[in-house]
Amino acid sequence: MSETESIWSNILLNYYSFGSLLSFVTAILIAGVFLFIDKKVSSTKHLAFGALLLGIFQFGYVFAAVLYHPFAAYHRWITVGLILPAILHIGQFVARYPENDFPKFNRITMIVLWIVAVFSVGYFCYSTWDASVKYHFTAHHWDFNAENVSRTIAIIIFSYVFINFLAIPIWRIIYLKGKTRWIIFAFLMSFLVGGTVPVVANLLSRDGYIERSIYLTSIVLLFMAAFFIILILYLNFSVEKTSFMLKIVGITFVTVLTIMQVLVYISNQDKESEYDILSQIYMEKVLEGGTVKGGIAYILKWNREDNSFDQEKFDSKLHPNLEQIEIDFKNTLLYDEIFNLSEKDFRESLTKLMEESHRNFGGYKYSIINFLKEHPDLKDKTLKLELNKELSRLGLHVFVTSNKLDNIFEEDFCTKGKSYLENAQEVRMFRVALESRWNDCKWDGKEIALSKLKEEVLNYFRPFVPSFTRYYRKKDVGNHSLHYIGFIKYNHKKNNVSEVGFSYRTYREFMHPTALKQILVLGVVIVVIIFLFPLFFRGSLVAPLNDLLSGVEKVNEGDLEVEVPIRVKDEIGFLADSFNDMVSSIRDARKELQDYAEHLATKVRLRTEELSEKIEEFQRLKIQQDGDYF
Repeated sequence: MSETESIWSNILLNYYSFGSLLSFVTAILIAGVFLFIDKKVSSTKHLAFGALLLGIFQFGYVFAAVLYHPFAAYHRWITVGLILPAILHIGQFVARYPENDFPKFNRITMIVLWIVAVFSVGYFCYSTWDASVKYHFTAHHWDFNAENVSRTIAIIIFSYVFINFLAIPIWRIIYLKGKTRWIIFAFLMSFLVGGTVPVVANLLSRDGYIERSIYLTSIVLLFMAAFFIILILYLNFSVEKTSFMLKIVGITFVTVLTIMQVLVYISNQDKESEYDILSQIYMEKVLEGGTVKGGIAYILKWNREDNSFDQEKFDSKLHPNLEQIEIDFKNTLLYDEIFNLSEKDFRESLTKLMEESHRNFGGYKYSIINFLKEHPDLKDKTLKLELNKELSRLGLHVFVTSNKLDNIFEEDFCTKGKSYLENAQEVRMFRVALESRWNDCKWDGKEIALSKLKEEVLNYFRPFVPSFTRYYRKKDVGNHSLHYIGFIKYNHKKNNVSEVGFSYRTYREFMHPTALKQILVLGVVIVVIIFLFPLFFRGSLVAPLNDLLSGVEKVNEGDLEVEVPIRVKDEIGFLADSFNDMVSSIRDARKELQDYAEHLATKVRLRTEELSEKIEEFQRLKIQQDGDYF
């Protein structure tokens, strides 16, 4: 199979594909709205170009989410390469809105930011040219194993966000007066919502504080909300001529796609639960001796009594790290035993269990003992409930710490790993548990490989969760990685713990059909809104309005014989009928006035003749009166 065929066979859609595609389509179409406006001013050109770059930027995430192949790590070249120019051009939109009051300053600012962007992108591409790749299970995409350069780029991106989404808008708010100032303030709020919040959410999701699905949903919704605000403000306050249809289609498009994103998120959560339930059913059946199906890749059993493993269906060369699985087995066993303890004398029973716990459980053990000391008044049922809450909180911080430590390169682990743990107060008891074993770069007083040292430390930060929790696992084989999803079950009666591992690819194939249908529905919705909506409104709204507008223009030119056709008896039809009545009234009034004007001369002549006759008669009477007097 060729490399191209291999890539095409790994196109597997999921929820992240849909969300990224939604953002991509939204940005591209909004960019199209601004690009096709006639006689664009400088600010509009920058807004259109910025939206276009953001759309292509989002395509990078589409590429990463769709392709389950190491080559997808190069999506970072797209995202890093376009995010800085996109941000700076949106900043230039604000700097030049509504007029380019400082052309020289804005031009210099844009050039400087472009130079920094070009060098930053070049530095990133150079640093990741031959970088190794890794798979983010929480994000379900490939990425470069280049945390140092990624952190540097993140700082530069944050600087661009601060300059273009905060500093420039505030400067314009101070400089401008009147209504425009408040429009800029609204732009500022939309930038903070659509730009700053996703940056923070991205960092939180990468560290593990929030799920990647929540981050993606939030970034899509906030991204669309920001563009919705910008679109509304622009269409209502822009100096360029825009059409009524543009407003209807644009607002309808953003609204419908936002609703679709929420519905697809709910559907995805149900689909994830369905996968877990089906996998657990397959797991139960195969552990009972049933046939292997559902993408099961390995089965591993551990007998607690004699501390032995059944590896009949487990190959250590192809399947995940046995040492890590053993720790997970023991952690799961402890978790289930703790919460199966009787509520009566729960504190004493828990303390006894902690004394018997395994060595890699040290961090959790000291944390639980410390919790008991800090809450001496809690007893029985209340203690059990509060401990459950505490372990949930602690589990989040342990997961974040594990991610942070895992991102440190092996050659820096001794110094940077120690430094991080010294400042990580939420997991301070784990540091206490490690102190007796980890000194400088030695483990138990012995010099070991840095990779092994890192692995030993991370083994203390394995999850502490109940049975049937989903685990993402991998195994490096040669120059590629094999990915699995495992479920652990503790059988109290048989006193053993088992894990059934499923191929991760099977999981992606399970999610693919639903995601494909959702994307097809998205395509239909886009076609309906972009093409059928205008056709519908052209007959019922646009054409009648154009007829009415044409009638107004003819009346302005002096043509009072015009009559607007009434297509439909709705509000616009009523308006057209009223317009026709108004024109008819004006026409009748003008005819009367014209008729009066045409007969005015005759009436004046007749009145003049009558007046002359009266004057002559008056003169005769006066002469006669004077004669009689004398």
